[in-house]
Amino acid sequence: MGNPQWSERIRQVLRDLKLTQADLAERLGVSPATVSRWTQGKHEPTAETYIALGNLAQRPDGIYFWERAGMGAAGLSDASLHSIMSSLRVSLRDFKLVASRRTSKQLSDKGNAVAIPLLNVTAFGDRIAPKENVSLSEVEVEDILLAPLSWCPHPEKMISMHVAGDSMYPLIASGSIIFVDTAVTDREVLDQKLTVVAHRDMGFKVARFQRLAGSDLMVSANHKCLPLDVSNASKWKIYGEVLWWVARDVEP
Repeated sequence: MGNPQWSERIRQVLRDLKLTQADLAERLGVSPATVSRWTQGKHEPTAETYIALGNLAQRPDGIYFWERAGMGAAGLSDASLHSIMSSLRVSLRDFKLVASRRTSKQLSDKGNAVAIPLLNVTAFGDRIAPKENVSLSEVEVEDILLAPLSWCPHPEKMISMHVAGDSMYPLIASGSIIFVDTAVTDREVLDQKLTVVAHRDMGFKVARFQRLAGSDLMVSANHKCLPLDVSNASKWKIYGEVLWWVARDVEP
C-alpha cells in the first residue's frame, strides 16, 4: 500500500522547492525526524503545519494543504484579494484595519494571499499578567485569516493571536487581533518595534521593545503602565514582531 496523498504532496514540495528534509524542517520549526515521518506517511502534520506548508507550496499543492487544515480555498489562485477577504469566516466588515507602515498595499489589489493561523491564545496588555496561561504545546488553531503576500516578509512564520488589556491603548485596543512575524527574534533588530515576548510562567506580553542602558524594556502605549524589564533571556523569550493588527470598531 502506497503513502497517503498528503505524504506525496509533501514530497512534491521538497522537489519543487529543491529542499532537503532538514531544510523543510528548519523552515517550519520542526525536527528533521518529524518531516521524515510525514514523507513516510507515518504521522500527519497538524492543522497549523498544513497552513505553513500551504504558504510555502506552489499551486495547487498550496490550496490542497490549506484545505487539509480545514480552510475552504476553492478558487483561491484566481480570486482578487477583495474576494478572498470577503470569504473569511471573520467578516472584515466588522473590523477596521489599523495598518503599520509595512501594510500600505490596498486590499483591492490583486496578488497572492497568505493563510495565517489565529491561535487560541491571548497576549496580555494588562499591567499585571493573567494568572493562567496556555502553553504553546496546547495551543489550538481557532481560525484561519488571509493577508496579502506583500504584507508577510516570512509567510510560513506568520501567526495571529488575541490581545486583552489596556496597556497598549489607544494604539492597540483590548480585543484586537495582532499579526506576528515569528521569524524576527533578534533583540537588536526589534529595538523600537512592536513585539510579542513570551514568559515561561506568565504567557505572552505585547508592547514596544526598547533597549536602554543595557536593559531590554517593553514599553506600553498607555502612560499609566510602567515599562517591563525583559532583559533576562532565560525567562523572557522573544516571540516575534507585530506587523499589523485589526480591532473592532467601537460604537460611539
